[in-house]
Amino acid sequence: MRTEREKKLLLKYWLFGGGGAMLLGTGLAVLLHGSNMKEANEDLWFWVSTGGFALIMSGLSFIGDANRFRTLADVLRELNRRGG
Repeated sequence: MRTEREKKLLLKYWLFGGGGAMLLGTGLAVLLHGSNMKEANEDLWFWVSTGGFALIMSGLSFIGDANRFRTLADVLRELNRRGG
């Protein structure tokens, strides 16, 4: 049986992991769009590519936080199992 604290950590894990994956995928798409803009000699290609890179890095950060929440939930489960 999961405790309320463990349930909250797992909810954060799923929200941050899913959000991070969406940001990562969106960032890759925007970065590729910026690359296509550069090939077409459009003016704003640099800013679009920079925005895509920022989205990628944000997604990776969210995925890292999700990993932290999952680890905390696993540690909490182990401590509860041991009776501590």
